[in-house]
Amino acid sequence: MARPAPAVERTVALLEFLAVHPNEAFSLSELARRLDINKATGHAMVAALTDAGYLLRHPVDKTYSLGPALIAIGNAAGARQFEVVDYARREMDQLARELRVQCVASAEMGDEIVLLARSGETEPLSLSVPVGQRLPLVPPLGTVFLAWESPDAIDRWLRRLGPRSGNAALARYREAVATVRRRGYSIGLEPAPAPGPRASRGRRMLRDAAVEVVEDHPHDEYILLELENAASYRLSHIAAPVFGADGRVALALTLMGFRHQLSADQVPEHAARLRQATLAVTRSIHGRLPNEATG
Repeated sequence: MARPAPAVERTVALLEFLAVHPNEAFSLSELARRLDINKATGHAMVAALTDAGYLLRHPVDKTYSLGPALIAIGNAAGARQFEVVDYARREMDQLARELRVQCVASAEMGDEIVLLARSGETEPLSLSVPVGQRLPLVPPLGTVFLAWESPDAIDRWLRRLGPRSGNAALARYREAVATVRRRGYSIGLEPAPAPGPRASRGRRMLRDAAVEVVEDHPHDEYILLELENAASYRLSHIAAPVFGADGRVALALTLMGFRHQLSADQVPEHAARLRQATLAVTRSIHGRLPNEATG
């Protein structure tokens, strides 16, 4: 395959560098040093990109930052964001067949989780998982989206709990996020049915079940942090991330609708197969793992 032209490679490297530092501005000397190019080459690049509106040049500081012309490109890319699902469908179908579960693709949108696609058959008494369903991105929901985010983003997520959670509960949520990041996937337990009408409704809508988890069940009854060797678990889900080109979570694939309890050995086996699939999707969309996207 033909190697890209050096000028194109340098331009891509410049834009990628600034994208990793979107709130900063750099002088020509700093850019040349960071990108290991000479100043003459760098000057020609930033001049052309500034003329096109892809960079902004500060009139006093003479520093460069991302420019407004990139907004149109970003909006166009955003409109296609969820077409990532198209790259995930084959893996989702294979997971659903192999593991006899449902596989759901979802994405974070503001303070909600949006379900974008589903593979696998729905069991008669299992949760109803309609495509397009929106769930609240409120603890304990959404750890797979928050685990690779900044501390500020995690704090904003925790603040959605309001004043009803004390320091001990907040510490446990932080521990949950750290656990998901360390092992690469999240696990949720199916809460024991609450007494009363809700327990006898039979099949439930997913949003109703999610609200029930947020409102009625404490953290320790939902997020599974440690596996006990002799135990078996009735899981609500196993979820793992698909990473985009910026190293952030672009999509989550979630296994749900488990027909039987899983043993402590089966849980990581299912999770490993799920992570194999999410890594394949990440590669297919030219995504980068978080440690590859920083520097």
